[in-house]
Order: sequence, then C-alpha cells, then structure tokens
Amino acid sequence: MMKYLIILTSVIVYLQTSPAAFSQVFESPVVEEGDLPLDTLVRKSEWWLGVQGSAFYAMNYGTLSEQIIGGTAPDQPGFVVKPQGGYGYGIGGGLALEFRPIHSDLGFLVTSGVDWRWAKAETQVPISNDIYAKNALFESQSTVLYVASAMSAKVQLGVTGMFVLAGFTYDVPLKTLDSYVWQNEKWEGEPVSNQPGAPQTSIKFNTQKKFESRIGLQIGFGHDFQAGLFGYKGQVVTPFIVIQGATPMITAPTTWNNISARLGFIWRAGL
Repeated sequence: MMKYLIILTSVIVYLQTSPAAFSQVFESPVVEEGDLPLDTLVRKSEWWLGVQGSAFYAMNYGTLSEQIIGGTAPDQPGFVVKPQGGYGYGIGGGLALEFRPIHSDLGFLVTSGVDWRWAKAETQVPISNDIYAKNALFESQSTVLYVASAMSAKVQLGVTGMFVLAGFTYDVPLKTLDSYVWQNEKWEGEPVSNQPGAPQTSIKFNTQKKFESRIGLQIGFGHDFQAGLFGYKGQVVTPFIVIQGATPMITAPTTWNNISARLGFIWRAGL
C-alpha cells in the first residue's frame, strides 16, 4: 500500500513541477457558464477557506510491550505483556485551505486540526506467570489527542466536481488521555473474585506508552458540490474518503502501527 501511495504522489508532484505536462493534462477549456450542464462545478475563486470534520476506523498491526507489574529496582519482579494487532477509531476536526486556479483541474488542499483517537490491542493466548496470572488474556487500551495535518494534491475528473487526491500527513501527539491494560482471568468452574491472581477476575493496570510523531501518505477521492442560499454559489461542500498509512505509533521496545480509512467532509467559501 505504501509503495502505491508513493508512486501516485510522485506522479502528481512531477506534473506540478513540469509546466508542459501540467498544461497538457490539467488545463481545462474556458467555457461559458450557461453552456455547461446544471451539475457542473463553477469555480469563481482560487483560494478557499473553511472547516473540515471526519471519522476513521483503523486496523492495528505489530506488537506492544507493556510492563504492568514491577519497577526499576533490581529486586523487584517484572511482568511484561505483549498485546498484538487490534483496532481503533476516532474523530477529528479543524480548518481547511485550498488553492486551485480557476481554469485548472489541479489544486492543493491543506488541512489541520485535532484528532481524538482510541486504540486497542490484546494477547491471543492465555498467559500464566507465577502468582500474577493464572489463565489470563491481556487487553491494552489507549486514548490520545493528536494534532493532525495533511497536504494533498487534488485532480478533478470531468466537470461535475469528482476528484482524486494524494499527499502527505503529519501527526503530533498532543496528550495521552488514557493508557491502561486489563488482565482478564478465565478459569472454568471458579467463582468471580476481585483479588489479583484469582481464577475469575479482571484487573486494571495503568500504563505508560510513548506515542510518537508520525509522517505518512494518504490517497482517496471525493466530490465537490456547490452550496449556498438563494442561488449564491460561493460555497463548496465536499464529502471524501481517504486511506492513510504512516510511520509507527510506537517504536520502543517493540513496534505498533496501523492503517486507517477516514470518511469526512469539508465546507469552505471562496476568498
């Protein structure tokens, strides 16, 4: 997936920096507004500013390493669990700025805002460890706020507003709201207890995860629709969907990452 994102992004950057290729591929004919179909996107501004919102679902891969018992002293016991994979979801919102020459099908879109992201990973095989675990599955959960930014090139397809886009993303963790591991003991025929190590119980351990800044790529498509009251066409509403991949969320001592699908909208007005 990352290979194809890089190839498509490179093609778009080449077309941007090559005047001959740009003029041959992305120049739109100058036509009168009255001669176009009713659903034609008629742009009368080059700069557009507005707001954007989105929601995403992510599939995680890789392994977490989390110490739930023990400290740094030499005589203290340590208990490290390694949940794997998992999934996540979240929502986000912020600002959007687009530049596109009026008679060109190639434009550039910049978005920046805050994402609320929840993620989960879990062990697949029950673990036994002395008095600390008898037949336990471990589930890691975390909630993090990110500053999420993206810069993409947009290529319009036809006259109605359909487009494809590809570009770069940059995410910076702002604050970890929650980070913990659930130990879920499962043992048939035993009563439920709230004591650590008991045959049937769930124990919550607060943990620390070092989330890192991420650089990634995205590719997707959407549609620009003209909007406004009383025939005013100076606004554009854009639903879109993108696939995003980036450098790992966590790299030490093991690597944990994800790939996500994001569905959202942008509302903006011409400047």
